[in-house]
Amino acid sequence: MTRVRRLCLLGALLLLLLPSAASARKNLLLIAIDTLRADHLGCYGHDRATSPSIDILATDGLRFETAIATAPWTLPSFAGIFTGRHGIRHGAGLFGETRDLSSQRPRPISTAVPTLAESLRAAGYHSGAVTSNPYLLFGIQRGFTSFVCKSMGADRVGALSRAWLTQQDGDEPFFLFVHFNDPHEPTNSANVFLRELGHGPELLGDPRRGALERWGEGEHYLGHVDDEAALAGALELKKALYDAAILHVDHEVAGIVRALERRGLRDDTLIVILSDHGEEFLDHAAVERERGEDPRQIWGIGHGHSLYQELLRVPLILSGPGVQARVIDEAFSLVDLMPTLLSYLEVPLPPGMDGVDRLAWIADPRRSSPPILADSIAYGPALWSYFDGDFKLIGDDAGRARELFRWRGDRAERDNLLPQDWVEAMKARVLALRDTLAADAPLPETAGELSPEALEGLRALGYVK
Repeated sequence: MTRVRRLCLLGALLLLLLPSAASARKNLLLIAIDTLRADHLGCYGHDRATSPSIDILATDGLRFETAIATAPWTLPSFAGIFTGRHGIRHGAGLFGETRDLSSQRPRPISTAVPTLAESLRAAGYHSGAVTSNPYLLFGIQRGFTSFVCKSMGADRVGALSRAWLTQQDGDEPFFLFVHFNDPHEPTNSANVFLRELGHGPELLGDPRRGALERWGEGEHYLGHVDDEAALAGALELKKALYDAAILHVDHEVAGIVRALERRGLRDDTLIVILSDHGEEFLDHAAVERERGEDPRQIWGIGHGHSLYQELLRVPLILSGPGVQARVIDEAFSLVDLMPTLLSYLEVPLPPGMDGVDRLAWIADPRRSSPPILADSIAYGPALWSYFDGDFKLIGDDAGRARELFRWRGDRAERDNLLPQDWVEAMKARVLALRDTLAADAPLPETAGELSPEALEGLRALGYVK
């Protein structure tokens, strides 16, 4: 890189993302919306008005068109976000050749691995969290001054988050982690949000509605697909409930942003909107049924069972001081989020992260998509996926290449391009990477223990029997 190019790139960094050197240290508000597919937000092209407040943040900020989660279910994905490490090296999740989260107890984040909250606390940040999924008690809570984790809806999450913000006086920087679980099963959406999306009495009074807050029952059960056309009505109702849950969260996001503004903190706060994984609505039900690998014997619904884009592609939006409005089309891994955020906040990066600080990459107009790894299946055989250039390869721990997609042009992943002679070289790269990660993995923790209340919360979410 020439000296002129280095100077231009440095100038772009200062304009695009870095806070002013003369300004006070910035706050961080990380809002996570569990189980949220990117393509169900307006700013990502959805045809329902599910996200007007989030869309404003996206329009005014930095939106990643193809942000990729490191895992297709909550615990290992959030562990990747909060450690900047892949599942093999943060230790959280299920392990072994075949997994079944409904009957196996996962491991927490290794105590030897530093977290985002711990890094910010060491830098003088006051930190709090308002969360609603018990799997966030498997190591995510480390480093927070206060950590609330209860089974609660968006109204309560929003109220507690706003109350926490009213206690901030601006004398010290803060980190607030807000986690909404409403798009996750059970999607018990209120009528007001269904009406706001244009649904009338026919849908509001549909006798299938209660069952489809889960995944239906009897002939309307979406997990046993014989004829997708026969289930089309039930599927559309399920999607309507899902979209209404997203809209409910969007209302609460707007309230949190207003609370920031009332406290005079908005101009000093970086807001990050993201999800840990998406949700499948029969997108690949036929393929999954044919393989028959899910130990629960259900196909095409929920998450944790595959590495297709409906589960890995998630929203990622940054809005705040120094962030220019733009869209990044190239793929971005959530394993890179922690080092990028710490660099933006001018906080030292802990050693041992797999993720990379992407500030310079974001500012570079000639950027290309980096290789990206995702794995940590919850149901069925251990799978991995690997993004390399324009291609995404899915394979298994037996060393087999299963599917190859051109992720830019085939977002629905319908056209399996295998076999290709050159795939062996691509597979060799990902297997070598996984071997390298495994060689430097911390000692595994024992399976996590949960209180009776937390176990009941996981049952309510459909995770455990």
